[in-house]
Amino acid sequence: MGVPLTKTQPGKNRLFSILVSETAHLIWKTRCERGTTHTRRELENKWTQCINTCLKLDILQTNHSEYGKKAIKESVVLDTWKGILKDEGNLPKEWIWQSSVLVGIKSC
Repeated sequence: MGVPLTKTQPGKNRLFSILVSETAHLIWKTRCERGTTHTRRELENKWTQCINTCLKLDILQTNHSEYGKKAIKESVVLDTWKGILKDEGNLPKEWIWQSSVLVGIKSC
């Protein structure tokens, strides 16, 4: 692993790692599609979908009954995604545990 950006903001460091690795993977996958051209909008939608999937996986991995000791702490997920969620101010306090809440990142 690399050197953390700052020791005081582990959530931001984790988000940075997720964004860089997922973006690099998406670039690689897109370049492997020979003969296919994508519009800017298509690429933005693919990227948003990819990051939303990461968010959903993070939420699922907070389930202690499913993952036991390997479950991600809820505070880690909240710190990671703080500030980039769509309509974050309107989300309920316990949004991670409410299945009816649609959570996603802000669009570009």
